[in-house]
Amino acid sequence: MGQQVRVHRDLQFVGVASHTDNIEGNPSTKRMCIADYFWYDSQANYTVTLGGTNDAVAAIAGGINGLSLLSGDTDNEVGALATGLIFDITQSPEIETKVAMTTLTETSFFFGFGDSTTITTPASTIDYADGTLADAITDGCGFVSDADKSTSLFYAAYVKTGGSVAAVTTGITPVASAYNVLRIKLDTSGNATFYVDGVVKAFKAAAVTDVPLCAIFNFGTRGNGGGDAVYVKYLKMWQDV
Repeated sequence: MGQQVRVHRDLQFVGVASHTDNIEGNPSTKRMCIADYFWYDSQANYTVTLGGTNDAVAAIAGGINGLSLLSGDTDNEVGALATGLIFDITQSPEIETKVAMTTLTETSFFFGFGDSTTITTPASTIDYADGTLADAITDGCGFVSDADKSTSLFYAAYVKTGGSVAAVTTGITPVASAYNVLRIKLDTSGNATFYVDGVVKAFKAAAVTDVPLCAIFNFGTRGNGGGDAVYVKYLKMWQDV
C-alpha cells in the first residue's frame, strides 16, 4: 500500500467512527490551521474599531456560536474586526468565514485581507460608498457587498501598492439572513482566488504585493438603516509555517 492517501472531496466517519475516537497517533499539519468559532468572548485576540453610534461586536445570543456585528445608527458609519498583521504572500495564506447579513438594503460588508488593522469610520477597507468603489488601504483584497451598489452582489475587490481599486462580480447574490461561505486564497505571487460556497467565483493575478496583511471584517450602515446585524460563524486561517 502506498504511503499517501489522496482525498479529492472529504473524509467521512460513519458507523461507530461517527461517535468514538477515529484517529490513532498524533495528527500534525504542515500548514498553520486555526479555526476560531467565537464560542466565547475572544475579542481580546482582535483589534475592534467601533467608529459609529451604537455599533457593537458581541456573541450571538441563544447558545449559537459566532459573532454579531451590529451596524451604527448613521449612514456610512463603519466598524471593523481584525486580526494582527500575521499574513504575507510568501506563506500562501488563506482565510474563510461563514456570514449572513440580516438586512441587505441597509448594510455594507467587507471580508478579506488588508494591510491595516484599524479603519477609521466612515471608511471601509474596500466598499461602494455612495455607489463608487473606494478603498482605505494600500494593499488588500476581499469580498464586498454594499447596499449603495445598485446591484446587490458579492464582488471580489482588490488594490495593490496604492493603485486603483478594482472589482469583479462573483455572480452570487446574497439572500437576507442566509449564510454563505467566503474564502480568499493568496499564493506567493500575490494571485488571489475567491471562493463562494466552495466554488471558485473570481481570480485576480497579482492582486496584492508582499506586505504584512491581516484578516478583517468591516460592517457598516447605509441609508436610513442602523442596528442591522451581520452574523459571522467562524474565522478559519491557513498559511505555511
